[in-house]
Amino acid sequence: MNNLNLLIRPLHPDDAADQYAIVSDPRVAVNLMQLPSMEFAETQKWIQEPKPGHHRLAAELNGRVIGAINVQQNLRPRLMHSGKVGLMVHPDHWGQGVGSALMAAALNLADGWLNLLRLELAVYTHNAAAIHLYEKFGFETEGVRQKVVFGDGRYFDEQVMARLRHPEWYPPQPLPASTRPLKKPEPAHATIRPPRYPDDLDDLYHIFRLPEVGRTTLQLPSQEISHTRDRLKEAPPGLYRYVAEADGRVVGMATLHQSQNPRHHHAAGLGMMVHPAYWGRGIGSQLVNALVKLADDWLQLSRIELEVNTDNPPAIRLYEKYGFVIEGTHKLHAYGDGRMADSHFMARIN
Repeated sequence: MNNLNLLIRPLHPDDAADQYAIVSDPRVAVNLMQLPSMEFAETQKWIQEPKPGHHRLAAELNGRVIGAINVQQNLRPRLMHSGKVGLMVHPDHWGQGVGSALMAAALNLADGWLNLLRLELAVYTHNAAAIHLYEKFGFETEGVRQKVVFGDGRYFDEQVMARLRHPEWYPPQPLPASTRPLKKPEPAHATIRPPRYPDDLDDLYHIFRLPEVGRTTLQLPSQEISHTRDRLKEAPPGLYRYVAEADGRVVGMATLHQSQNPRHHHAAGLGMMVHPAYWGRGIGSQLVNALVKLADDWLQLSRIELEVNTDNPPAIRLYEKYGFVIEGTHKLHAYGDGRMADSHFMARIN
């Protein structure tokens, strides 16, 4: 193929038929998150309704789209320095430089226009050609997520890769000084129950705003009560929540968010926060234990995953106690409390 005839341009609604021809090809679909039953209308909707933060480029050859790439900037305030990239090329044009041309354009966009410091992607471990391409453009492996997707009759493992710009701007930070009292605090017994709206709103809003909680999660101390109200009022499909009530108030909350994608429905993400006054008193253990039982005995999940800052050893030890293992480490993952934190990604495989 003559690359001089290849045009890299923004995606257009008229590209729907060509795009669908790529994603519906079994050789491509097995490396994506779609099902073979995906209908043309889904591709049309995806093209016609771009999401905020998504920057989509197409590779056109002789009037036909033969590949596409998507740079998705994270719009959460503490993650806006990062983005994700997804690439696909029609199998008739594999090995002809189309992927390289798309990746070069995407990196120019990420570096020269969006000023992203971290660009990440995920690729199934069996896709050696794609891994080689990404390594050529400076992506390095951060870890492997096990049994992350089901398709073609089997589970796939996912290789997590990232390309960093200016990591020297954010040297590793020392662990925060311990705030634990010299004497081990007394255990606190909590009632673990589903949240109640509006009864629990004030207690949860207070916890969300604490700087110590923000440091170990992705919250901001500027969060307004309307944001907490919207989150608490109604759980979206697949979100399961428990709060911990002790001493007459809510002192923690933990969630499981089960993926609604059929090929990832066996997995859920775990998130948790505990009031600092109750750190080290067993509240986190009681919440995690309740979620693990829910996942195993009721939801039949085979994978629970989470992310935790590397400078949060107590949380890491807690998760390891319940069978979570470190699968890898995201570098320059989240900014907050004046530092750029790395994060382990951990999983418990049942």
